[in-house]
Amino acid sequence: MGDIKEVSDGYGRNFLIARGLAKLATPTTVQEAEGLKKKAEMEMNVSLEKAKEAVGKVKDVTLEFTKKASKAGKLFASLTKEEVAQELTKAIGNKVGADMIDFKEHGEHIKQSGEHLVEVELAPQIKAEFKVVVKGE
Repeated sequence: MGDIKEVSDGYGRNFLIARGLAKLATPTTVQEAEGLKKKAEMEMNVSLEKAKEAVGKVKDVTLEFTKKASKAGKLFASLTKEEVAQELTKAIGNKVGADMIDFKEHGEHIKQSGEHLVEVELAPQIKAEFKVVVKGE
């Protein structure tokens, strides 16, 4: 959004404009596109500042979960990224999505009880690690 592209007349008129995906580049729409770019840049700067503040909070966080497990420590119901994201959101006060969580060597789920290091990407190139402790019931 906000980009100005040159496309063929037929593609622009019959596909992009007809479906509401683009507008014809008039002086008014060019100014509108520049305004959208400035607004997006300002929002990005604000989100980067919030992410930098949240990094300090995340490093001090240790999340604890209790799941049913076998005597060997293998969980019957694995710990998901959604569960971790939900608890981390409560702990730091910033919205964290499941797609921001990285279990590293565990893949998509944690399937073993114990202490695990988990990484969260709060913004592009801004990552922080925290501990997740899974206790077996």
